[in-house]
Amino acid sequence: MEKLTINVLELASELAHIELLKDWSESIKIYEDEEASKLTYTEEAQDLFNEYYDKYTDLILTCKY
Repeated sequence: MEKLTINVLELASELAHIELLKDWSESIKIYEDEEASKLTYTEEAQDLFNEYYDKYTDLILTCKY
């Protein structure tokens, strides 16, 4: 089996972002200013992202062998 190198933080971040948008984009404001050159989460969205991020970080780390 080939060894695969994964950036845990990047993968957890991408997965958390996807889940945040999937679960909440219809019901809360996700970004402070959607027209800004750099998108920043609202405080509510950041809190949700952090929960998802922690969940995915833990999950990914349990997959180490």
